[in-house]
Amino acid sequence: MKKRQANFELLRIIAMYMVVILHYLNHYVGSLFFDLKTDGLTITAVVLESFCIVAVNAYVLLSGYFLSARPFSLRRLVCLILQVLFYTILIPVLLAFLGVLSFSEILDPYRVWNSLFPVQSGHYWFVSAYVVMALFSPFLNAALDKLEKKQLELALAGLLVFFCAGKSLSPLQFATDRYGYDFGWFLVLYLLGGYLQKFGLPFMKSAARGWAVYLGSAGLIAALELLLLWAGKYFEGLRYYASVPFHYNFLLCLTGALGLFYGFSHMRIQRERLADAIRWLSPAVFGVYLIHEQADVSLRWYGWLNALTAPLGLDATAVTVGKEDPFRVLWFLAALLVQVTILFVCCAAVDKLRGLLFARIQKRMRKQKSSV
Repeated sequence: MKKRQANFELLRIIAMYMVVILHYLNHYVGSLFFDLKTDGLTITAVVLESFCIVAVNAYVLLSGYFLSARPFSLRRLVCLILQVLFYTILIPVLLAFLGVLSFSEILDPYRVWNSLFPVQSGHYWFVSAYVVMALFSPFLNAALDKLEKKQLELALAGLLVFFCAGKSLSPLQFATDRYGYDFGWFLVLYLLGGYLQKFGLPFMKSAARGWAVYLGSAGLIAALELLLLWAGKYFEGLRYYASVPFHYNFLLCLTGALGLFYGFSHMRIQRERLADAIRWLSPAVFGVYLIHEQADVSLRWYGWLNALTAPLGLDATAVTVGKEDPFRVLWFLAALLVQVTILFVCCAAVDKLRGLLFARIQKRMRKQKSSV
């Protein structure tokens, strides 16, 4: 069996780490576009978010890049759904035993139904969009295989104008725009990833160009966002557009993801042990998302982490709402780094154990099947 490419698996890990940072920042900047503050913490949060916001697009581009070169696998999709169900069903039960939830809460019919049908209910928006994308993948692969390069480029250009270019320039929200939080945008990213697999981008022929595009795009997102936050104080009509640079289907968010993708595509990890460690960890990072964004956990983990690290003086809540301090930004960054790393490592460890459990069950089922 061909080994996974360690450079792209490292991108998968880092992209998920960026996603956790984004969710961490949301606890601070969630009301940013209503308060329109421009203090030191806000500037720091905006810059961090600008460099991390490309992570989701990069993650989906990876899927399109690799899945477009493989036949459709129903088994792969079923395994993903079972992984999702493992957490949506068991986490509420565990929290009830720990006293975080009451048993009457977890037995609520609406909650049970959402846990049993997480894709249709939108328990995780990413999973809902990703599963629909995966179901469309045989048709997308057929298009990638049959269409000539020029035809594919024209189709992609049309889709990018509809989903990306138009909304990136419009100061008003379009009725069809979902900010990239939908399967329509994921289908576009899948096709783009398939195009990269088949034809590549000649402009990105070197790692330096890839990193330059990523850094330039992220820097422009940060500059535009800070400008809009400042201007929004005087022009209320800009309040919607102040959020647009952080939409996944914003043009600079897409170019930043492409730059990050190509920056890693030219990377070569020479040490085999390090490459093997990356390949070992990579399958568990999707579990990081499933655990910390589970509906009963997503609103609580920020408080749990602050309580855990408060004895070390790393309480982000106290830093962000406390009085001005010359080292305020440094304390916030320290709390973010420590807490995000703790969350990432713990969730990845849990999903590795889940993976071992699934592997053991599969092995036992194979033995029973062969003995029949």
